[in-house]
Amino acid sequence: MEIIICDDEVRTCAGLEALLEEYAAERNIKLHTEVFFRGDTVKQYFSAGQEADVLFLDIRIPAIDGVELGAFIRDELENEKMCIVYISSREQYALQLFQNRPFDFLIKPLERQKIFQVMDRICRVMGKEIREFEFQDHGTLHRVPWQEIYYFQSDGRKVRVFTKVKNYCFYGKLCDIEKKVPEKLFLSIHKSYLINFTYVREYHYEWVQMVNGDVLGISKRNRAEIRKVIMEREMDAFGSNESDS
Repeated sequence: MEIIICDDEVRTCAGLEALLEEYAAERNIKLHTEVFFRGDTVKQYFSAGQEADVLFLDIRIPAIDGVELGAFIRDELENEKMCIVYISSREQYALQLFQNRPFDFLIKPLERQKIFQVMDRICRVMGKEIREFEFQDHGTLHRVPWQEIYYFQSDGRKVRVFTKVKNYCFYGKLCDIEKKVPEKLFLSIHKSYLINFTYVREYHYEWVQMVNGDVLGISKRNRAEIRKVIMEREMDAFGSNESDS
């Protein structure tokens, strides 16, 4: 697993690197870490074609801040697989990072338990990426990884599947698909839409915009409940769930 650490505090980088080494030893997995102290050098690194599975990213770093760097990764590089874990001494930054779809948000000083928990979650997610949605269309069996699906749309007797690579259409019911999808990954916002929460670029009370630019309406009678669910999931993503503490 390739991990990048970007923080202008040498002590933070050294401490995090040591914790990751401990984690690798205890879990018997291979990790390779690279440390950067400026946002522009990380941007150059990724622009040159280098990749990483996980990026531990401070928000206030020289040259390019963590918010701008996260937007570059998601929007310009179109990289949705990289797990971005923001680290900061200021908790109020959390909701500003929504558009960059971070995997987690950790408050300094970084604690061993929190690092181990977030790495366990990352390993579980990476291990589940091979799970696929199966369906048949005109006698052909298709398998699409859950992680590649933006959303499902009900269209009469058919269901349309919008993914990173291409779109599909087959006969089926959205309610049946909802029973199969990973519940922490997908959210029903309307009787016609079942969305992958990972790919929400922008959320509003009445609609969401997906990363491919599609704007999907939220069911009027369920808007309050959906807002609550989205906020809860967002806080979970930032590591605010008390069960993890």
